Amino acid sequence: MRFTDPSLQAILSQWRAQPEATERAKADNLWFEERVAMPRQKAFEMACRGVARAAELDRRQVDYFAEFVATDADVPHTFSRALAPADLGPIDTAQTVVRIEDLTRPLRQEGLSFERLRKAWADDETALIDKFLDTWNGSALRDNRPAFAVFKDVVLDDLESPDWPLRMRDRLGLAHYDCVNGPIPIALMEYSVAEVNAAAAGVPQACAFTAPTVLDSKPWPFFFPAPATLSCGRSMPLFEVADDADLLAEVLHFRITYRWHHMIQLDEIRDPPLSYDLKALRNHHLLALRIASGREDFGEEIP
Repeated sequence: MRFTDPSLQAILSQWRAQPEATERAKADNLWFEERVAMPRQKAFEMACRGVARAAELDRRQVDYFAEFVATDADVPHTFSRALAPADLGPIDTAQTVVRIEDLTRPLRQEGLSFERLRKAWADDETALIDKFLDTWNGSALRDNRPAFAVFKDVVLDDLESPDWPLRMRDRLGLAHYDCVNGPIPIALMEYSVAEVNAAAAGVPQACAFTAPTVLDSKPWPFFFPAPATLSCGRSMPLFEVADDADLLAEVLHFRITYRWHHMIQLDEIRDPPLSYDLKALRNHHLLALRIASGREDFGEEIP
């Protein structure tokens, strides 16, 4: 993505010149993004008016995300047809989508322990689970922000493993699930493409599925834009990939209301990721993206 405002483009260049890998990564995500259409780019540039340095551009992206993506409005910018989103078009409605949810905050809001929820789930206490989900669905914790997800058929081996929470965390690149404050209770949510389509159908100005872009999250060094020639995004795992076979196709979808049958596995992430170097992760991921897309010209390694 290249800003039409020359001053913003100059500030982005300055941001990329910073020596820290974290700052270079966040700036590179804007620089090499290919899926943001001009109508949405203009909306973002409007939100960035008056920026004078890199730290302010970082902050404005945070603010943009809060106001236009993680929003209570019916249609986040991510899915707004008026902004020419990276719509994935028709998807087989029989396909199943899965997503990892951190239950820490909704459990606290409901005043429920993870052990009690897990017992209710194991014993089919649907009334308790429905009450928990009703509270969660109706709270500010579940706004209309896009949900990052993957298709279930590509992670079956991971989900069948006893250590599926760690494997999914690492393959999906969920670096913020680092267990710094102890084990993280999680739920694996599963639902069909048809259910997502039905949720979006009531909002004609929205599409149901899109490919992730840099503007669909806060500045985040563990996001990596994928070439537009790939049909979906590609999550960056928390290990150095060998080739494109290690990459998971990642999508964003319109918000659905969770029901008890969507919650198919409960567990905890108990261990932090293995030690990694962000620069090495990104440079290996870039090589895999180039292989997957046949685009040797895409992106640039962090020196």
